[in-house]
Formats: sequence, structure tokens, C-alpha cells
Amino acid sequence: MQNISDQQLLDELKNRFDRNQQVMKEQHDLLGQLERINTRLVQSEQVQSAFLSNIRNEINNPLTSIVGLSREMTTGKSDHEQLVKNAQLVFSESFVLQFQLQNIFVAAELEAWQVEPYVVKVNIKKLLESAMESFNHLILRKAIDLNFDAPELIFKTDAEKLKIIFANLLMNAIGHSAHGGEIKILVYRDEDSHLVISVIDRGKGIPNDKLDRIFDRFVQLNTGTTKTHAGHGLGLSVVKSLTEFIGGTVDVKSKLGMGSNFIVQIPEMIGLEKMHESSNDGNEFVFDTDDMMI
Repeated sequence: MQNISDQQLLDELKNRFDRNQQVMKEQHDLLGQLERINTRLVQSEQVQSAFLSNIRNEINNPLTSIVGLSREMTTGKSDHEQLVKNAQLVFSESFVLQFQLQNIFVAAELEAWQVEPYVVKVNIKKLLESAMESFNHLILRKAIDLNFDAPELIFKTDAEKLKIIFANLLMNAIGHSAHGGEIKILVYRDEDSHLVISVIDRGKGIPNDKLDRIFDRFVQLNTGTTKTHAGHGLGLSVVKSLTEFIGGTVDVKSKLGMGSNFIVQIPEMIGLEKMHESSNDGNEFVFDTDDMMI
């Protein structure tokens, strides 16, 4: 049997101690990771539970109103003025319900990777004007001063997805605007020839410590008794996902008491030679080639 010196014994004990220390550190780090994962899972379950509760109300409330108003209209007891008023309310509630369901479907398609780009030549000004027109009843109801500044611009992108992005930003701005508030929309090409759409509201603004959360799915900064607008926490996450899907970015600048500015920046989509449908407003289609465009 080989004799082991005291120094060799000490070195071996030190090596074993160091290895034990390393194993303990790795186990401690792993435990920390597991605790963080568990915390995120709990938070995710809480957020999704709150989302389900919230979305149930956001769907049931307009649906209940639509059913109730429709029933009243069929009784024949309302005069013409009341019928018109009820019809306007039915339309308004139906619009909100349809808008929310659209976001749910888009979010589900994004989650399932069932989204494809359809590149077209788009008249940006007409596309955005068409989207704004569908929100006229909400804008008039809140007496919002809407300022729209956009040049005549033809841009290659996905018209349908751009319209959904803009509609959500506009709905968000309307929802956070006070009665008699102001919304400003600026559209232009930047120095890199990217399309920039800036939607500015004069609402309450967003705290700095909450800016990194507003694009998270299912998250709303105001909930329960503090909630001041309709929605279910999907709109801005849809904006971010669709913007990134078509190669762009979305940013927000906000100050408490002064409102928010959401800025979408999108590069022109090139390199796709296949012919797709193209339209000004997302509804009328023609062939899109280099010498054929509306």
C-alpha cells in the first residue's frame, strides 16, 4: 500500500471539499431557478384566471345589452326616437363585442402559429381612414378631437395585419381619453424609408414602472374597481405580436397626467414575387403586380 503524505491528504480533502462546495452551489442555483419558475407559473395562473374572469364580463356585458335592447325593440312599445336610440346602442355594443372577439381569434392564431403574411401594395392613408371611420360612433360619443396627418403613400406590407394593429392602437387611445379629449395620429416615412404610425392621446398616462408590462398578454394596468375602460388585456399584446410578425417594432412614450404616444415602425416588405390581393381599405381586392395597383 502506497504511503500518503500529510500534504497529499490535505490536498485531497481540500479537493473533495471544493467539489462538495461546487455541488452545493449548483444545487442552490437549481433550487433558486425552480423557485423562480414556480413563482412565474403561479403568477401566470393568476393572470390567466383574472383574464378569464375579465373576458367573461367583457363578452357577457355587451351580449346581455344586445339581447335586452333587441327584446325591447320587438315589443312594439317604443316610439321612433327610442327605437333609433336603441338601434344605435345595439350597434355600439355589437361593435365592441366583435372587436374583442377579433382580438381573441388573432391571439389564438398567433399562439398556434397559424398566421401567414400577405404582402400587398397599400394606400396607407385610405387604409387608416377606413379604419378610423368604423370608430366614428365612439369618437363622437366621447366628443374626442381627432387630428389625422398622413401623406398619400403607397407601401408594401400586410394590409389586414396593419389595419388590426392600427385599430387596436386607436381603440386604446379612445379608451384612455377623457370626454372632450384629443387624439393625434401622425403617419410618415422615416430616414430608413420605414412606415411610422404615431398614435398620441392626452389621457392619464402610464407610470414608468408599468411601461414594460403593457404589451404582456392578458395584462391590464387598471382592473376591478379601478378599471376605467373596456378591454381584456389582449389589444396591445396583439399590436406587439403582429408588428413584430411583419418585421416592425412598437414603442411607447408616456408621462403621468400628460398621455401616451404609441409608435409603430414597419419596414417595407419586399422580395415576395408571388401575386397577392391588394387593397386600399382591406376589403376591396385587385391583383398586385409592378404595373397594376389601386
